[in-house]
Amino acid sequence: MNARSLLVLVILAICWQPTAVAESSQDPAKRFERAENLRRNGESEAALREITRLREDYPDNVDYALARALVLSQLQRDDEALAEFDAAIELAPDYKDVYTLRARLLARQPADPRSWTLLLGAGYEDLSNGLPSWDNQFAELHFEKDENSLYLFRIARDARYSDADLSLGLGAERKWEPGWFAGVDLGFSDSPRYQPELAYSGHVGKALADGWVADLRYRRKEYETATVGSFIGTIEKYYGPYRFAYGLNWSRLHGTSNFTSHVFTANWYFNDRASIGVTLNDGNEAESLGNGQVLETDVRGITLSGRRAINERVAIQWWLGVHEQGDYYRRRFLGMAVSIGI
Repeated sequence: MNARSLLVLVILAICWQPTAVAESSQDPAKRFERAENLRRNGESEAALREITRLREDYPDNVDYALARALVLSQLQRDDEALAEFDAAIELAPDYKDVYTLRARLLARQPADPRSWTLLLGAGYEDLSNGLPSWDNQFAELHFEKDENSLYLFRIARDARYSDADLSLGLGAERKWEPGWFAGVDLGFSDSPRYQPELAYSGHVGKALADGWVADLRYRRKEYETATVGSFIGTIEKYYGPYRFAYGLNWSRLHGTSNFTSHVFTANWYFNDRASIGVTLNDGNEAESLGNGQVLETDVRGITLSGRRAINERVAIQWWLGVHEQGDYYRRRFLGMAVSIGI
């Protein structure tokens, strides 16, 4: 082989290899797989860039539209995500997953910016061991300054046996990019028999990749004769139209002992207007039994709850369940509340 032939072969080899790589890199299936791997690994910005290019190259592919909507929702860019979900619905009206994922995103949406919402509710609790029943009523006024800010005012009346406590509360919640959120809550009551004189809490959390959410809260309740401090760690997972959450509560009844409890919750958002859930709890907690007594007791219980939107302004919430407070009593309870957009 002469030098000229060898030179031609080298040039062909150099030109052929990049072409093969370029052809491979243009394979939409491999590009989509690369974008999904980036999304699963938490590299949402890089995944968005890749899937956006795919959407531009293949505008009629519903899977690419759905994938872009999911990445945008992970980045808390909800308006853009909803637009992509709507585009996916136009491309494939019978694609059920699009509707369920869109409903999950809508479930975490606030009401219209700068909106007021009034929540009115009441509950009834039947006690075992021949003890008189309890009841409670409450009203909450929510103000959403924008999609990232929520403020609330609460007034509640809790009647136990022959006494009733009146309490007031204030709260605020705030969201930041990328996925951070936090809130504070303050409650107080004048000369209560069962409720804490002062209660406050604060929490901070973050939306993680693949539908995971983590939150850490500190809560303190100050009674006339005792103080209870608690740390509560919660981890959530959103999977399609479902939400699963586990909470670990570590508390201390000051001057006595430490104790823990566990809470597991599962919710099903079966459309964008309704949901149902179940909560299980087990462990130990401090409970005010009246007459200045705040005692640590074994607890376990189950609660069923649900929400149904009647229209754009009115929604109904309900709950019922059973709660065992050690050997003192068992509470069977139910309640309902109506949410009204003002």
